[in-house]
This record gives sequence, C-alpha cells and structure tokens, in this order.
Amino acid sequence: MKGKGFFSRIFANWPAKILSLAAAVVIFMFYRMSNLEERFFSVPVHVILPEGFAISSDYEKSVKVTIRGDADKIYPILENDIFAFVDLRDHRNAGRYKEPVKIEKRGTAKDIESIEIRVDPAELTVTIEEIVTKPVKVKAVIRGSPLHGYELVQYSVTPQRVLVSGPKSHVERLKEIPTEEVDVSGRDSNFTVKVRLVLDDSYVKIKGNDSVDFYAAITEALILKSFKGIDIISLDLDPALRLASSLPAGTIRVQGPQLLVESINSGQLRLIVNCSKIKKAGRYLLPVTPDTPEGIIVLSYEPKEILLEFVPVEGEESKQ
Repeated sequence: MKGKGFFSRIFANWPAKILSLAAAVVIFMFYRMSNLEERFFSVPVHVILPEGFAISSDYEKSVKVTIRGDADKIYPILENDIFAFVDLRDHRNAGRYKEPVKIEKRGTAKDIESIEIRVDPAELTVTIEEIVTKPVKVKAVIRGSPLHGYELVQYSVTPQRVLVSGPKSHVERLKEIPTEEVDVSGRDSNFTVKVRLVLDDSYVKIKGNDSVDFYAAITEALILKSFKGIDIISLDLDPALRLASSLPAGTIRVQGPQLLVESINSGQLRLIVNCSKIKKAGRYLLPVTPDTPEGIIVLSYEPKEILLEFVPVEGEESKQ
C-alpha cells in the first residue's frame, strides 16, 4: 500500500505536471535562443554546369549567409568556410532553371553541428545554353592621322580571324571583334605593332591568343593641284624675228607628293613653245610643252598648241 501511495502521488494531477514540464522546456529553449548569436556575410555562388553547357545571362552571383549559434563556435568561421552552390548537372537541355542554393561546410565549419545556416536568396534562376565555337573576323580600329604630307595607304591584321567559344546565342550574334585603338598620329613610315582584341561580351571567350599583329603602310601623300596664270615662254626664236603680240597665260594641273606640291608656286612652272624651226615671218600653229620641277607629274595643261604670228625685227625688214 505504501508503494501504491507513492505512485499515486507521482501521477496525481498529471496534466498539470506535464504542462509545467513543457513550459520549463520552452523557457529553457527561449533562454538558449536568447543567448545564441548571429553572423552575416556574403559568399559567391558557384554554379555547377552539365558538360558542354555555359551560363548565358546574368544571375545573382552571391548570397547573404546567416550563421546562428554559440559565439565561440560561429566567430572562428571564415567566409571561405561556407561554400554556396547551385547544381544544374541533371539538366541536359538549354533553358532557364530555378534551383535551391546549397551549402557545404568546409574548413573550420566542417565539423560543427550545432549551428544554423541560412542563405538569402534560397533559390537562384540560371539560364544555360550549349557551348559553340566559330571563327570571327578581326576589325582594326585606327585613331589619328599620319604626319602632314603622309597618308595611311594600307593596313592589315594577322590573323584576320580568331576562334571564339561561348553560349550559342552570344556566339551566333558576334560578327566581328575590334582591336584596341592603334594610334597612327605623327607616323611617316611603315610599322608593325601587336594589339589586343576587345571582346565586350563576357560570356564569350577567345580561344588561343587574344592579340593580333597590326601592319600599316604609310607613304608620302599624293595630291592634285591646278595652277592658273602660267607663263608661256618662247624658246630659240630666230634673232631676226619677233612675236607680233604678247603670249597669253596658260594653266597646268599636276600631281605629286603633298609637301612638294604645296611648296611650288606658279613661277616655278612654265609652258614652252619651241620656235627653233621658224625661219621667216608668218603665222604658225606650234605645240606647247610643260616644264615643271622634278617629282611632279603633269596631268593636263592648256593650251596644248598655240597660233603665233612672227614678224621681222625692226631694221631687219630692209634686209629681207
């Protein structure tokens, strides 16, 4: 009877006792939680891709990580000890996928069990496409002008095409890749220089060397220029004869190196009439020829022939 009384006392008012015990547990838990601390930091998200695929659009590249636990356990944890990743290896087709962000504890966090880790956002949306490769034309970008009097007559890049690789849609719309600017300012001769390629699309990569050889051919600039009021000169005229009237002026159109042509004035150009075959007075249609400095090419001139009248020199008439 004595044992029966003992158990009767234990189980008497058992609902109230159970509620009291539960309340004690809850109070203990709240106490424990109130003594836990939190840490916050951002970590990069690693996307694990299926073979032969690449990411083709922007996505959240980092997540906010919250670590909750005892201070002596969470504060030694470093950012590098939390590895965040999204695993897309089960997807074998191009598309847009929403997957949870998973956490792997590493380093000092690896063997700690009594901590809570949360990530925000908890899911990421990532677009993937097949990786393709193709050759793309290289476009040289040139800045400035050669030295005055010179011109860039030809340029080239080697190689003319480079191989690129990346998500299908990005590679297909890529038509050419520009070089860094090549400055030809003040140049007066041929030159070769190595320049880098400028690929603005971060999703596309150049396979192999990302620079090309740029070659420029620079020569003296040739210009055209017309001169008016050019003197027509008669040469080798018989001393017994003279022109009945003064000679008109002519025009000459020339081509030559810019610096040379710009330095010439009309006094350095002449149109010549050879009168050596004229032996007696009269009217004659004679050819006209240009006379210019060396290095100048005459493209055209006027007149090409001229009608001249020759008369005896005074005092010579009586002798004829």
